[in-house]
Amino acid sequence: MLGLMMIGLALLLMLGETQTMTITNGHCQKNISVKYQVPVTKTKIIGNSSNPHAGEQLYIVYEERVRWDTVQICCPGYRTIIFGFCEPICQEPCPPHSYCLEPNKCRCMRGYEHSHHPNQQHQLICRPICHGGCPEHSHCIAHNECECRPGFKDVSSWFSLSLSCERIQCGLEQRYDIHRHACVKIEMSMEELMQRVAERLEKGLPAEGEAESDTDQPLE
Repeated sequence: MLGLMMIGLALLLMLGETQTMTITNGHCQKNISVKYQVPVTKTKIIGNSSNPHAGEQLYIVYEERVRWDTVQICCPGYRTIIFGFCEPICQEPCPPHSYCLEPNKCRCMRGYEHSHHPNQQHQLICRPICHGGCPEHSHCIAHNECECRPGFKDVSSWFSLSLSCERIQCGLEQRYDIHRHACVKIEMSMEELMQRVAERLEKGLPAEGEAESDTDQPLE
C-alpha cells in the first residue's frame, strides 16, 4: 500500500511539472451515516416449552446498525483528482506563466512577477524576470532569457555568454519591416516624393528625373 502511494505521489509531481498542477490540502470533513450489520446470537426452544426435556437451540441473526463516520472530501472550490488529492478550480483560465493557487486565484510561476493589464486592472499579467537586466536593444522574453528587439539582430559569437544586438542594415531605399522580419522597398507617396525633390533642388542638385534626362542627351 505504501509503495502504491509513493508511486502515485511521484506521478502527481511529474504531472504537476508538465501541467502546472497545484496539490493542496483543500480537504473538508463531512459526517456521513453508515449502515452495517452485526451478528446477534439468539435462543429458541425446541419442542414443547412445558416439557421438562425440551431443549434449546442457538441461532444467529444479523441486525442492522447505524454509525456516524467522518470522511474527508474536497472543499467547495476544489475538485478531486487521483489518489484523493484536491486541486483548486479557477473559473477563468489563468494567464500564461501562472497557475491556479486557490479557488479563482492565480499566481505567477517562479521567475515571473505579477502585473496588471493597463486597461483591465483585475486581469493578471506575469512578466518574466531577467536578473541583471538585458543588454542594450534587447528585452526579457522569459525567465533569464533575453532577445533582441525588432529591427535588431544577434551578432554575438557562439562562444560568447552575453547577448549583443546590432541594428539591421537595409539597402538603399529600403527599410526593415518588423512584421515581415525582412528589408522591404520603401514605397513613397506623392507627397513624400515631392518633398524629396524639393530637398534635392534646395541643395542645388537636379531632380532625379532631370539628371537622367541630361545624361541621355548625346554630346555634340
